[in-house]
Amino acid sequence: MVYVIMDLEWNNSYNKYRKCFVNEILEIGAVMVNDELEVIDTFSVIIRSQLIKKLSGRVKNLTHITNEDMTSGVSFQRAVSDFSKWIGSKNCVFMSWGNSDIRVLYDNYSMFCKIKGIPFLTEYLDLQKYCQQFIVSATNQQISLVNAAIEMGIDISDCTFHRALEDSLLGLRCLKKCYNKEHLLNSAVICDEAFYQKLMFKATYITNINNPKIDKEKLKCKCDLCGEYMNRMSDWKSINQTFSSLFYCKNCERLVRYSARFKEYYDKVDVKTSVSEMKKTDKDN
Repeated sequence: MVYVIMDLEWNNSYNKYRKCFVNEILEIGAVMVNDELEVIDTFSVIIRSQLIKKLSGRVKNLTHITNEDMTSGVSFQRAVSDFSKWIGSKNCVFMSWGNSDIRVLYDNYSMFCKIKGIPFLTEYLDLQKYCQQFIVSATNQQISLVNAAIEMGIDISDCTFHRALEDSLLGLRCLKKCYNKEHLLNSAVICDEAFYQKLMFKATYITNINNPKIDKEKLKCKCDLCGEYMNRMSDWKSINQTFSSLFYCKNCERLVRYSARFKEYYDKVDVKTSVSEMKKTDKDN
């Protein structure tokens, strides 16, 4: 088994011809390792822009890639052709830190190669999610590559950040801290049609209180003091993609504002709720 840890740098800018913001890949970097995590080879290429004439200031400051570098790069089609040849016919598990690189790569294949999918992607692992399982202080929020390395006790004083190959190598150092071959292979997913449907699904907030995807049980409020269900005292209001209403507990004689926000993903609806007790001045109003 061979693992390829890949990283991309891209430029986000408004394209007047497409009349929208686009993410155009500037650089591909990758490191190939065996199942002992020994480096077999590395890959790095700068890509010439076909949509955007100048890099954004933010990208130049982060990556130190210049407009001259971009101008002298190869086309996206040539870059991914060389990358595919570099991979060869090896049985690979691809990894990236978070799936945003894979989504951008999918979009660029669609824009420049008119292909729906990534030809060399057969099995994929989100390295960020995998590593985060082993970081004790981690929350549900996505942790950055640099912060993960720090949490894992990796010395990053000699690292160059926001360059594709260097970030791939740092990802490898993180993987070495928590590598378990069996667990890793069980965590990898097959890149079939369902994989791409889930990958490209755009999560959205539900703004209609009558949407059947809303779990009606989540629209009930339990008193955190007595544990009994409270009575809803007002209509639901939708503000900033959040539903809220007033609830009253007869047992405790208290009024609260209960809020719920529903975000739809490909295979689930995520719910966040909050309760705030109304002050006397609020009750009077």
